[in-house]
Amino acid sequence: MAQDEVLHNQREILHNQKSILDNQAKLAKLLSNQAAIVANQESILANQAKLDKVVANQATLLANQNTIQENQEEILANQKTILSNQNKIMAE
Repeated sequence: MAQDEVLHNQREILHNQKSILDNQAKLAKLLSNQAAIVANQESILANQAKLDKVVANQATLLANQNTIQENQEEILANQKTILSNQNKIMAE
């Protein structure tokens, strides 16, 4: 009887050890997934930084385009003044 009990306990121990090994394998998989998640988050942060730079460059480009337009308007005004002055000289 005692030997049956010992065998039963040994089977239970083996079953528990197998469960522990299975759980350790699951934990290893979870840790691997967490590492992949962290790597992806780092990649996302790097991409966001790049996107921030693109947005800043677009803002600079827009500002430059506005300056160019202002300069073109000033050039046009100067050309009109020159033309008006030439017309006055021709009329004299």
